[in-house]
Amino acid sequence: MFGIPWAGALALLGVAAAPELATDAACVACHPTVAAEWWSSQHRSAFTEPTFQEAHALEPHAFCRGCHAPQQDPAIDQVTPAAIVGVGCLSCHVADGVILAGEGTAGTSASPHPLRRDPGLGAAACGRCHQFAFPDDGLRERPLLMQATIDEHAASRRSDRSCAACHMPKGADGRRSHAFAASRDPAALRRALRVEADRVDARRIRVTLRAGEVGHAVPTGDLLRRLEVGAALPGRAAQSSRRYLARHFGQRRQASGIVVRDELGDDRVPGDGRPREVLLEVDGAEGEAIDWWVRYQRVSHRRRLDPAGDAIAGMIEVAAGQLPP
Repeated sequence: MFGIPWAGALALLGVAAAPELATDAACVACHPTVAAEWWSSQHRSAFTEPTFQEAHALEPHAFCRGCHAPQQDPAIDQVTPAAIVGVGCLSCHVADGVILAGEGTAGTSASPHPLRRDPGLGAAACGRCHQFAFPDDGLRERPLLMQATIDEHAASRRSDRSCAACHMPKGADGRRSHAFAASRDPAALRRALRVEADRVDARRIRVTLRAGEVGHAVPTGDLLRRLEVGAALPGRAAQSSRRYLARHFGQRRQASGIVVRDELGDDRVPGDGRPREVLLEVDGAEGEAIDWWVRYQRVSHRRRLDPAGDAIAGMIEVAAGQLPP
């Protein structure tokens, strides 16, 4: 992809080269391997990803564009080349006109341009878009974070590791990957959970989930992410028993009379190692085997009364098995 000029890469996205992307183009010219990794990442598609575009069409807020299109002025409603690039080079590596880099790598001490080594670059850059309050925070009597991944990381068993340690692992050459492995990566997602299942009695099973190679709750981030834990008789999935692990929200009227969306409960898998147990009862399971599963789901549209009827934008099976009679 990056064997072609930056303008050609943009043309594939349906836009022309733009002056505001000149610095990104300069980065790509000298760092083609990094750029190729980034090209396939969720950072590059942060604005163009179909599910986000559907949500943004319903709520075209500058608040959303600030993270999904950080190189465009969020006050601009029109789609520009800077927006389509998503989270580009400048988003993380330039602050106050200074080019930032992480810890040094062997053989890269010399640079053709001034830069500042910042070992804390990852946490600072990630935190801007992975921890923030609800946009109506000023109306709330009790502050509430819309995403709290940085706080979750601080409370996890892996708080001594940086975000980059998991999401930007080093290759044999000592350079960190810019593919940003995350929840769209089945292998990374499966490493994040340890799952066991056992039969409690003739009709009930217990699924126990613990954090694995992960430094935050599972799932973290977007409110429309959840784990579906389910069980059914073989071949009869329509008669299944299911539970959804997520942050659960509802409306709350404050003393002032203002109604806000509030968190009613959080049954996600915590990052500190504590187990999350789910009990499921399957009708007619006496003397029968029981299939069970854990699936990571990205919800695009939520039905308030029936979570099983939510529209699913994507799903990955994390674990599954069968328990004998």
